[in-house]
Amino acid sequence: MAKKKAKKKAPAKKAAAIERVPRKQGYTADRIAAHVERMREQAARLSGLARSMEDAGVDEIIVDGHAMLMRGLNQIDNFADNASRAVREAKTALLE
Repeated sequence: MAKKKAKKKAPAKKAAAIERVPRKQGYTADRIAAHVERMREQAARLSGLARSMEDAGVDEIIVDGHAMLMRGLNQIDNFADNASRAVREAKTALLE
């Protein structure tokens, strides 16, 4: 039998070089409002694209990144659900 070639190992990543964003972070109303403003700007851009398509009579376009958009929208839904839950829990804690 022929020998298999040894696989090269990927170089070890240095912990200092990779800074991960913490899974949980504190949010203020202002921080959420800033994200909402960014989403409004993005929604306006998408709305403008739809209007441009209608004005130009373009029925359909093929866009790369569709799955990424769907994942992002789902992530926003998940974030909103988690934030709502955190607000309910914070209210309950204040009442106790």
